[in-house]
Amino acid sequence: MIYVIVSGKSGKSGKPEKSKNAALFESALEPDKKNNWAEVLLEFPADEKIKAGDQVYVDISGLSQADLKKALVPIKKCGAFWGIVDPEGSSEDPASFFFDGAIDYIGPALIKKGLRKKRFALAFSSAIDKNDSDDTEAACKSPAKKTSSKAGQTEKKKDPKLPPEKFEGWKSIRPGTTDTFYFLFVSLSGKSDLRSTVGEVSFKTVKNRLNEVLQQCLWKANALLWMETEGSSLFLVPSAVPHGKAAIEEALKLILNSKLIGLEKLGLAVPVEFTCAIHYGQTVFQPPGKTGGVISETVNYIFHLGSKKAEEGRLTISDDIPEEVLSGGLKDFFSPAGVFEGIPVRHSKRFVYK
Repeated sequence: MIYVIVSGKSGKSGKPEKSKNAALFESALEPDKKNNWAEVLLEFPADEKIKAGDQVYVDISGLSQADLKKALVPIKKCGAFWGIVDPEGSSEDPASFFFDGAIDYIGPALIKKGLRKKRFALAFSSAIDKNDSDDTEAACKSPAKKTSSKAGQTEKKKDPKLPPEKFEGWKSIRPGTTDTFYFLFVSLSGKSDLRSTVGEVSFKTVKNRLNEVLQQCLWKANALLWMETEGSSLFLVPSAVPHGKAAIEEALKLILNSKLIGLEKLGLAVPVEFTCAIHYGQTVFQPPGKTGGVISETVNYIFHLGSKKAEEGRLTISDDIPEEVLSGGLKDFFSPAGVFEGIPVRHSKRFVYK
């Protein structure tokens, strides 16, 4: 079952009254003849209505961080999956919710478009993948278990070129430790400066929508929005080969669908294009919002690669990407593009629009 909890003011009876957001979500949820797959609640129910495995979305409109933390306690306690709905686009860092254990973030663009049952099913499927069917907070908090091929033997050190296929989740990575990742750089540009074209207020709205769109598009890669600059976003992707392959495939789709995304998802009247770059290497890990002290040659390189070498309408990859990731025909999409800061790189071939 899917629940959307919308906080509202208490009426004369002491019970919460239906707010405009409650009505908004009721109209946005896909109509169902039986009306048995989703429900809007005005407060967290006192009984045991919500059970482990349910999906619970909290409306953060007007909620402080302390209020949100308090609201999530009973949801996590009962073992339900949880997500955020943000009808006003008020969050400046949606990625922080994912790091804290959220399975989904729904912003104003999606709410306006309408919330379909299939959309929630995708979020649930992604959550199962990430948590490996562990649906309780205790399971999320338990440390990653180390395994060895034989009892009593010391575990072999991971080969960075042949990482494990399984990813234990972003919360399994201890802050301050060094690990291997794919680094995905994404920036959006138009024929003219977007900020001056759409205005300061609209630019912030576009930026929030863009983050929402990117996280939706990159969910197969289990990508984490890690750092942001005014004009670019940097995602961390787990080092397993399937995640790297998914990151490359989804980046190519972003480039191919850039005009459609700009028009339909971001509401832009001007043509836009994505510039993307992917590198593979190590860095000290810190959660999103706490990366100010991270010093890494790999992070410096990916920002340089994305801003100085990569081209609009193309995906640029460094040759540090394991060859296994480019199997199945992906390698044919790329051509050599010389050497950048000592590392050979490749550009994706340009898409021709007819």
